[in-house]
Amino acid sequence: MGKGGQKIYGLAKKAKPVQQENMAAYLVDVNTIKILPFKLPSIGPNDVRIRIKAVGICGSDVHYLKTMKCADFEVKEPMVIGHECAGIVDKVGSEVNHLVPGDRVAVEPGISCSRCQQCKGGQYNLCPDMKFFATPPVHGSLANQV
Repeated sequence: MGKGGQKIYGLAKKAKPVQQENMAAYLVDVNTIKILPFKLPSIGPNDVRIRIKAVGICGSDVHYLKTMKCADFEVKEPMVIGHECAGIVDKVGSEVNHLVPGDRVAVEPGISCSRCQQCKGGQYNLCPDMKFFATPPVHGSLANQV
């Protein structure tokens, strides 16, 4: 309520949304996570930008947090953690025809090459060039957007 009991709804309608910087949880040292800006590249023709709504923290995230290592992988520079995530599609590239902004999605944490025999045969999980969110040198998904 404004002065004299007047409602101030008109002001709220005129307010413009504030563009917020994309922030993420970076592992910077043993048992040390910092919330820092996370700059994303421009969206390419086959890319999708997702507003993250949920992130799972799994055993590998905990290993990195406690020792900065997991198996043969070692965190040598600040890395965004978080493997499994879900969110809402914010933007899609010009070649993306199976998703539209507003779609709810769960994100596959493995990033395959899409070109090898295993990927083309539908067995992308066997890709010899497989990369995973939150596995050095690939950043994870514990951010506002990925």
